[in-house]
Amino acid sequence: MSKKNILTPEVDQLLKKMDRICHDLAWNRFEPADELFEMTRQKIYPESIAKLAESFGMMLVKVEAREYRMEEMLKELQQAKKQLLKENAGLKMGLRDRFSSKSIIAQNPEMRKVLDQVERVADTSANVLITGETGTGKELIAKALHYNSFRGPGPFVAVNCSAVPENLFESELFGIEKGVATGVAMRKGLLEQAQGGTVFLDEIGEMPFSCQAKILRAIEEREIVRVGGKKSIPVEIRIVAATNRELKTESASGTFRSDLFFRLNVISLNLPPLRERMEDIPLLVKKFIDMHCKNMSRTPMKISAEAMNVLLNYSWPGNVRELENEVERLVALSYSTTIRLEDLSEGIRCSDPSGLEPFSRDDYSFENKTAEQTNTAASEPAALVQSLVESEKHLVEKALKFSRGNKTQAARLLGISREGLRKKMKRLFESDG
Repeated sequence: MSKKNILTPEVDQLLKKMDRICHDLAWNRFEPADELFEMTRQKIYPESIAKLAESFGMMLVKVEAREYRMEEMLKELQQAKKQLLKENAGLKMGLRDRFSSKSIIAQNPEMRKVLDQVERVADTSANVLITGETGTGKELIAKALHYNSFRGPGPFVAVNCSAVPENLFESELFGIEKGVATGVAMRKGLLEQAQGGTVFLDEIGEMPFSCQAKILRAIEEREIVRVGGKKSIPVEIRIVAATNRELKTESASGTFRSDLFFRLNVISLNLPPLRERMEDIPLLVKKFIDMHCKNMSRTPMKISAEAMNVLLNYSWPGNVRELENEVERLVALSYSTTIRLEDLSEGIRCSDPSGLEPFSRDDYSFENKTAEQTNTAASEPAALVQSLVESEKHLVEKALKFSRGNKTQAARLLGISREGLRKKMKRLFESDG
């Protein structure tokens, strides 16, 4: 067939139509394929031209279908993004509520004073130094400062200064550049990861002296340089530090850099030990009981007046952390829904309360035995001793069952040493024989 015969007006119109389709596709404009199929259905075109036009039509149909699916996928992604943003906002609001200073249990005047200060300084960028014994809740206060400030949506990065080896300190906190050593990839340090948020330097007093100058410069200059790098990287972060040591004394003696101490100690918050805020114990005990009952799917529990009285007159060297651990053990091991005196760990039950001012049960409200009932029980020593022996047996048996016979774990649950458990088992069970 000659070229003249192929390029008829109809063929020329069809080719121009296909040319427009290619041009529109290049600009993301799509025309329906129906018109193209209708033109080729007239049987007025050479077979090769008709097949080419039909292929163009099929291509157009597939491209339109793909574009439609892409639009649908984009809509789905946008909806998923909105849902994630909504859930993320909800989670952040939950964290804000959870770590609000108002949600922290405190009736003690000194603790209330600390929480009032937290509310006042949370929305500032001033560095804060939190002091207090181990277990008093320093990290909880640090999180309250973070999540109740404008930095709340940003990251909260906690650094245990005592756990970072001296030779890895710089790379852990400041990061490392790619190619410093064979196979080493670029890695952001903890300070850079906290961009826009808060860095919590826990146990700052344990930081090696040689590392203190490096962290001081980062705090002062608000910029870091990765290991092996040359470029300074600005870091917009808030520094909250915590320690159970007397940094003022140590800075005076030269064991802690005085310039770092003054830089950290812009605002000082000192948390009182639990033995100085005994009025908070009943509320803390109830909170921990409810929390661990929920976590362990146990029936709601309460504590007897006798057991509470012992808790009130214990010195709590481990502070709130020790109290929570004790309550968790009680919830795990208690047979009934009432925690009794004999359920308490031996170290607490047999502790010497001398030196502590006894707290009266009458100061607190319990749904348990009255003081008169307690006195009656105490007037029957033989029955009480027998009851304690039976309760000890039950607790030991339950601890062993809970730990699947592992005596070390059982002893830990009971709050005694493994040797103490061995002696207790010998006394309680061998005497039966």
